[in-house]
Amino acid sequence: MTDNSPASDDPLTAEANLWVIRLTEEPDDRDLRKEFSAWYAQSPCHADAWSRALRVWRLTGAVEPALLSLPDKPKSTERFVPLRPSSSLSALAGRHAVAFSLATVLCGLGLFFLPDIRIALQADYQTSTGKDQTVTLADGSVVTLGARSAIAIHYSPGKRDVTLLAGEAFFQVKHDATRPFQVTAGAIQARDIGTRFDIRLDPTEIRVGVQDGRVGVSSPTQTQEVVLNAGDEINVDRSDGHVTRKTVSPDTIGSWQTGTLVVDSDTVGHVTDTLKRYYPGFIVNWSAKLRSRQVGGIYDLHNIPAALRAAVVPSGGQVREVAGHMLIATDAPTSHEQ
Repeated sequence: MTDNSPASDDPLTAEANLWVIRLTEEPDDRDLRKEFSAWYAQSPCHADAWSRALRVWRLTGAVEPALLSLPDKPKSTERFVPLRPSSSLSALAGRHAVAFSLATVLCGLGLFFLPDIRIALQADYQTSTGKDQTVTLADGSVVTLGARSAIAIHYSPGKRDVTLLAGEAFFQVKHDATRPFQVTAGAIQARDIGTRFDIRLDPTEIRVGVQDGRVGVSSPTQTQEVVLNAGDEINVDRSDGHVTRKTVSPDTIGSWQTGTLVVDSDTVGHVTDTLKRYYPGFIVNWSAKLRSRQVGGIYDLHNIPAALRAAVVPSGGQVREVAGHMLIATDAPTSHEQ
């Protein structure tokens, strides 16, 4: 299945656009330009991401660079000239101009999470940002879709197939041995053996967790089906198919349905991926180290800025809000950097 992850899940693209915003907000900050030079010089991919982001900003007319050419590898921070608001935005002041620019660029990049056309064409049920939906299927099984999620239904006389196209869904299956119930998510299949279970399709992994009963899970890298019981959770890496299995409290599986995300133990990155679907804007985690840190807790899905801080700050990070539309998680500065 094609990966339908939104563009916001490309970290370099996200970082490049944030650099445009930061340089526009603080054009005279020499330390900021030095940080940008270090980021830009990390790899050709960073330079390419910057070039792509800058082209989009130029097309919108929101900003114009004072210097159009950039070196392949910055040799001096002075070679990078900050961006300034264009004359078309001169009537807007300060952060209002930045907010307008941000909205324009995010819409141009598809980063306000407008429904993916391919998913919309395939989906029988689809939710928007921050909205869950409970659906009763023709056989009496009940599916609750999380925010920004979609499923397609394929029922026939001999079987019941459901495809999770995006996001997350919790299934309460009406068992029927004569018509097997199976959910496909990416490259895996989850077969009901009489149960309540949750499946999440993240940018980097597919996760199946069983709240009650039993589920059989198959993937291309497994020689045989793995049977999960209540409290079992299996994660399949979308890049290499690597499978990991762990045990969690059954009560945490599907907890998002109550408006509260309860996490036994997970990475900041995976918690952030869930929060993104409930935030009407743009969330970026700048630090790969921060994304990989383990976290646990209870997070309010009705207050995403607070939930993100609750996950990030105890892990040594900080959260900055930009223009009311963006949350940026970064490593907190050390004492000598403050």
